Amino acid sequence: MLQKLLLPVLFFILVSSAVFAQVRSVRGVVRDAQTNEKLAFVSIAANEGETGTTTNLEGQYQLRHNKPIRSLRFSYVGYAPQVIYPDSSENIDVYLKPSAAQLQEVIVRGSGENPAHRVIRLASQNKERHQLENLPAYTYRTYNKLILTATDVRDLDLSDTLQLSPQDSSYLKMRQLLDKQHLFLMESITDYAYLRPGKTKETILATRVSGLQQPSFGVVAAEARDFSVYDNMPVFFGKRYLSPLSPGSTRKYDFVLQEANVINGDTTFVISFKPEAGKNFEGLQGLLYINSDGWAVQNVLAQSAADDDKRGIKLQQRYEQVGQRQQWFPTELDVEITVPQLSLKGHQPYGHLRTYITNINLNPNLQKSDFSVVALQQKADAHLQSDSFYQQFRPDSLTALEQRTYQRLDSVGKADKLDRTIRVMEYLMAKQIPIGPVSLDLPRLFKVSAFEGVRLGIGLHTNALLSERFTIGGYWGYGFRDEEEKYGADAAFILHKPSELQLTGTYYKDVTEPGGRRFPFQRKSLLSDFRPAILPDLTYTEHKGVALSGRLLRYLQAQTQLRQEEHMPTLIPAADAPQLVYHLSEAVVGLRYAYGEKYMQQFNQVIPISSDYPVLWLQYTRGIKGLLEGNYSYNRYDLKLRADLRHRTFGESSFTLAGGLVNGNAPFVRLYNGYGSNNPDYKVYTGEGFETMRPYEFFSDRYAALFFSQNFGKRFLRTSFFKPDVVAVTNIGFGDLEQTITDLPQEQFSTMSKGFYESGLLLNNVISSTFSGIGIGAFYRYGPYSFNDPKDNLRIKMTLSIAF
Repeated sequence: MLQKLLLPVLFFILVSSAVFAQVRSVRGVVRDAQTNEKLAFVSIAANEGETGTTTNLEGQYQLRHNKPIRSLRFSYVGYAPQVIYPDSSENIDVYLKPSAAQLQEVIVRGSGENPAHRVIRLASQNKERHQLENLPAYTYRTYNKLILTATDVRDLDLSDTLQLSPQDSSYLKMRQLLDKQHLFLMESITDYAYLRPGKTKETILATRVSGLQQPSFGVVAAEARDFSVYDNMPVFFGKRYLSPLSPGSTRKYDFVLQEANVINGDTTFVISFKPEAGKNFEGLQGLLYINSDGWAVQNVLAQSAADDDKRGIKLQQRYEQVGQRQQWFPTELDVEITVPQLSLKGHQPYGHLRTYITNINLNPNLQKSDFSVVALQQKADAHLQSDSFYQQFRPDSLTALEQRTYQRLDSVGKADKLDRTIRVMEYLMAKQIPIGPVSLDLPRLFKVSAFEGVRLGIGLHTNALLSERFTIGGYWGYGFRDEEEKYGADAAFILHKPSELQLTGTYYKDVTEPGGRRFPFQRKSLLSDFRPAILPDLTYTEHKGVALSGRLLRYLQAQTQLRQEEHMPTLIPAADAPQLVYHLSEAVVGLRYAYGEKYMQQFNQVIPISSDYPVLWLQYTRGIKGLLEGNYSYNRYDLKLRADLRHRTFGESSFTLAGGLVNGNAPFVRLYNGYGSNNPDYKVYTGEGFETMRPYEFFSDRYAALFFSQNFGKRFLRTSFFKPDVVAVTNIGFGDLEQTITDLPQEQFSTMSKGFYESGLLLNNVISSTFSGIGIGAFYRYGPYSFNDPKDNLRIKMTLSIAF
């Protein structure tokens, strides 16, 4: 009897032991069998699709199953698939061998349709439900790590170092250095919040920069995070590309269904994409992993498809389902950046940015009041966080190479006082160099213009070392062509920092443009500063004014000003004419509205972030006769609207609409010149105004103008040697004059009442580098104000552009 009972018990124990010996959890790393490189997004299917996963950006995987794992199939585009039959081991590293040929697309003979197109269409139809900006709100935390290092660009036999040339010797030293450390290492931890529509806030909680003790900046993955194939024209590191999921993409992209993996009843389609041969547009190439659960993008690998890009940029994104609604959400981001033109002692420098997103909350308690126009800011103690704080969010501990990078560069940075160098760079960005409690204004040191010639000077302002609530300063300059000195002083007091409420007093004796436009809150850039430099005649102006400015609403800035000015124009018919002097007293109210505009607080200053929305300026000026010696009474209304529109086929369109009206008794210096920028002695495209119109060829007391440009990119001209960006330009202006100008002879100007027209064609970046380019443009004047001789209507100008 006992033997009969023991036999089934023993059998049960043996069978149970065999079952429990089967693994139910397995982890490991997948690598390239030849290069040992870790492979991201490798598809892993257990038990022929009962469950599965993909590797992360580090090539790591972890898979759990409620049944014994009998088999694991590893597949990756461009590699031979491999099937593993696990034993009792829970740690399995896999090495995939590159395959000689990739899978070809399969055409279904019944319909003749590319099977990848059906998947792409379904993913496109479901875009809106997966776009993060359509979510009501969410928050998350990021860990970011940026590494700058270099890799070999040649294969040298360095076994005999005695025979190395000096160049090879420097190569060897660099190679030995890179074996010990990276060139640069930076980490940060941030909190990110989003509230629909378009309100964002990111706070840098911790930042660590190799070589710096008190970094005033932190790395964030803004570009990688904002890139989305769900957008029709996503921004890919400063450049717009056509998304493979945009409408009509199947007519422009070559899609190939590389593989389809069934896991838990859902299918992950791996589809390669690249621009079709003969299609000329700004496109991407890479892989899309599309999951049939919601037809959502699960993984993205993308890079520019153009072979003429000055920067090599590769991006990888990984999405996972989170929350009760199982929302697809990015959890890992990876970016690699190279500049092929740069060589560092025989090595190719490159940057590697990794971001890991955790603590995702799709139902946060957020209010509009939680957000301001400053979308990115850094906590004051961000540089003081301990290593244990970082370790909570690192996917793994720092490698020995990374730890040595911090140790070696921190000691070098302290010895070489790198913090001081960074401070100097910050001041250069702000165009100021501090000297104790005052700062030297760099733009005041040197200028060149058609009117003043070379202008040398100096300018000083107090800085935050003296006070963060007020600044006081002044400047002096001398123009060697007009042989006149200019000077001025100003003081600004911050009354309420959150609303940017500021009281400013100014005084100067300088030069201004007769008939020009002065809007508040205009940021100066390199290109927009060209036009003032080519003006042949300016007005000597003595200005006294007081202004109150601030932010009324989130996107609305306002300025009120009371000013007294004395104008002595140089735009007179003859040298022996008497000097004209105009005394003006004006009250001015100006508004600037920029919906969606944001700023970031980095490098100890507030830096604007470009916006996709139009910007509007409105200004009213009242000339008051009898107040502060004012001799004229008039009303002046000014408007300016700037907008950029993007089209997936035609590129980027830029519009500037400007208009103005003056009624009453106003001198010609307060009317409107034609806004011309044609000075025969300076053949540079100003990017502002009419390129074929002389600066003071027209005067009006009412006008409307449209400046339009269409940037086609490289859609029309793309050869192996000639790849410029093609830009078409058309400018139109109308103006009229109801009052009589007695100070200038009628034959010296026109009114533009019949309409002024010009068009041009720019070939930008004919000669280009990594970050800038030089091109050429031709502009032609036509219509009622064209010249009889066609060659007089044509203007050829050089163009300068920023490529990044």
